[in-house]
This record gives sequence, C-alpha cells and structure tokens, in this order.
Amino acid sequence: MRAVIIGAGKIGYNIAQTLSQEGHDVIVIEQDEERKQVVEDNLDVQAMQGNGADSRLLESIDIEEADLLIAVTESDELNMMACMLAGQYGVKKTVARVRKPEYDRNNKLASNPALNIDLMINPERVAAAEIAKIISVPEAVDVNYYAKGKIMLLELEIDAKNPIVNRALKDIRGTYHFLVAAILREENLIIPRGDDQILTGDRIFLIGRTDQMREIEKTLGFYRRSVHTVMLVGGSRVAFYLAQLLEKRGLEVKIIEKNYKHCKYLAGLLNEAIILNGDGSDIDLLQDEGVQDTDLFVALTEDDKLNILVSLMAKRLGAEKTIAQVRRSDYMPLIEAVGIDIAISPRLLTAEAVLRFVRNSEFLSINVLEQGSAEVYEIILTAQMKRLINQPIRALGLPKGILIGALFRNNDAIIPSGDDVLMAGDRVILFVAASAVRKVEYYLRPEV
Repeated sequence: MRAVIIGAGKIGYNIAQTLSQEGHDVIVIEQDEERKQVVEDNLDVQAMQGNGADSRLLESIDIEEADLLIAVTESDELNMMACMLAGQYGVKKTVARVRKPEYDRNNKLASNPALNIDLMINPERVAAAEIAKIISVPEAVDVNYYAKGKIMLLELEIDAKNPIVNRALKDIRGTYHFLVAAILREENLIIPRGDDQILTGDRIFLIGRTDQMREIEKTLGFYRRSVHTVMLVGGSRVAFYLAQLLEKRGLEVKIIEKNYKHCKYLAGLLNEAIILNGDGSDIDLLQDEGVQDTDLFVALTEDDKLNILVSLMAKRLGAEKTIAQVRRSDYMPLIEAVGIDIAISPRLLTAEAVLRFVRNSEFLSINVLEQGSAEVYEIILTAQMKRLINQPIRALGLPKGILIGALFRNNDAIIPSGDDVLMAGDRVILFVAASAVRKVEYYLRPEV
C-alpha cells in the first residue's frame, strides 16, 4: 500500500512508523523543517517539506498512485482541503483530523461527498469515549469489546493481595470459561502457557463472554463496583465530550475550571453537570467539593505536569480511581509508576483509531494494546482460509505470539479450547504479539 501522511506531529509520526514497519510505502509531508528532519532521521519513509494542500506538491509525489491519504496537521481546514484534493486525484481512502466543535457537530459537513473524507476523526472525542468505556468497568486498566459486544477483553493489574498471585494459570478455575491471553510483566509481553504463574505487579489481558465477565473477575479476585460520582479538573474539549457522555448515563459530574468565561460557556452547553470556577490544584477546594468521596477523578487540563500533580493529590486525598490526560508519550510509563491509575493520550488513541480504519478492509476491528506490544484482530473466516478452518486449534501449529482468544458462531460467544474446530463463517478474535504481526498474515491468506 502507498500511503501519504500530511503532518508529522505525534499522530502522524506514530502512524508513519507503524505503516512503515509493516512494509508499506510511506511519504510524509510536513511544513516544519525540524519535524520533517526528525522523521527523515528516524523512520524508513520518504519525508518532504511543504504544504500538504498544495496541488503541485501532491502531483510531484504522484498522488494519483496513492492508496491512502491521512491529513493530521494542526489545521482542520488544511486537513479537509487535502482530502478533497486527494479525491480529485483518485486516492482510494482519506482520513482527516478535525478538532473544532463547529466542524465536529456538523453532520452535513462530515458526510459531504465533495470533501471526500472517509474518516473524520476528533482526538478529544476519541479520548472521551475511551475514558467513558473504562468507567463502565472501573477495576480495569483498559476495556475492549468484540463480536457485537458479546466478548470482552479486560486489562487488569494484579496487586500483592490478589488470591491468584504465584498460582499457575492451569490451576485457576471458575464457573465460566475464560482465557488469560497475555501477561505484561515489567514492559515485556508474555503469551502464557498453563504452567506460567501470575506474579504481583503483572497486568493480565483477560478474555471472556461479556455476560459472564463479572463472575469471571471474581474468580480472579476482582469485584466490580459502580461509579456514581466523577470529578473533572480542566474544562477542555475532552472534559466537555466526556461530561456529555456521563450525563446520559445519569452520573453526577463536577467540572473544576479556572477560567470564568469558559465556565459560563460550559454551563450553557451541559445540562446536569456542576461547573465550578476555581483552581483544580487547590487542596482546600478539592476537599470542600468531596474529592475524598469521588469514585473517579479525571485530570484533563492542557498541562501534562498539572494533570499529574492534581491526580496524585486526588489519590492521596482519597479518590477511588484517577485518570490523567498526558499528551507527551514519554510521560506515559512514568505516570502509572507514581501511583496514578490510568494515563490517557488523545494523540496515541487517535493514531490507533486511524490504523484500525486503515485495516478495516481486512478486519472487522483491530485494537493496539500497550503502545504496540500486541494487537487484537477480529476477522470473519472464509472457506479459502484453509490453514485455519476444519481442524482442531491445537493442530493448527500457530507460532509463538499468536493466540485464538475467542470465537463467535451462530450468535454464541465461545472461549475455545485446543479441541475446538474453527469453521468458515466464524468471527474469530486473534491476540497477536508485536513480534508475530507479520506471521499472522500467512494464516489469514486465502488459498484457492
């Protein structure tokens, strides 16, 4: 595939890096000389300096031969213009990053065929949706759904008090079938076998039926609690979108925002949320507003350091769970190490969402886990996928790093054993370590 990426910020860089590693032909266009040089020095891609909406520049790189154009600059207008031009040159798929609420709310704009935008993506809305998903299962670090919502993948952290610590996976049994698809241990991803033990500090990736997951979690020492109260510091766009989602669920939401005019603006847009004008780093204010009784505290200011600080304060004051928005990717490992429960990066989430869209011609869905340590594919098996169908899973000879986590057949979700046989028409969830991403293509390749 030939891909043109306009904009070499965090989102564009991450997408270019991933597509390049997968063997695609990638061209990156960036106006800023310094950013362009970073791409040129670190990635195996062609980097050019210039305006991605300049038709002469696009023609110079033979844009008509591109399969994909992704416009993720800081300018919504430039991104939309680039997609419109790409359509005129016959580019098959286009993606535009669009952040301004006036564009995001305009459904007619998003669906206008003249713009030729196949995916219009808003990083702040993506981040809000991710946080809302986590709130549904607050004991988890991350949550993903597959097979029309009937299969769930949870990322759970094991503490020293957990009853499964130092137990082998083969010895952990419950009422319902489940699968520990992977273990993240000190930044190393392990595809486990039955003899592998669960250790303190591990993060496990648990797959099971959604309707059984609450009971499965109990088997592993986790008990789901309900979230009723949420406190947000920072009245950013992410906070606004998140408050909208939480209002629909009937949750009690408070937003602390320093700018008085912005408080009035938010109050005019939201129906039930309480908007407080104040400094979110003021300990007295946090205590007066009940942070110690809050089920979830989310720091969503534009300042990463402030988000880390106030989240640590909230945790120390008694907030049950804390989430901090972090835009700098190098802060991500640090933030959870210091005691904050979850770090959210709109840029990384957006890059992952774009990659899912790009691959949707082959997969029903794809999720990138732990900043690329593993990927989860959802795919429907065809009669031509002869390397996978009509034989027991244990006989497939799957290489290390590829695991069949679940399948969906006849409207039934199944957590398979080695004796189960895959059939054409099955919707299959594949858990694939980063080292095996290229290997999985062999099994999915149709045979005549």
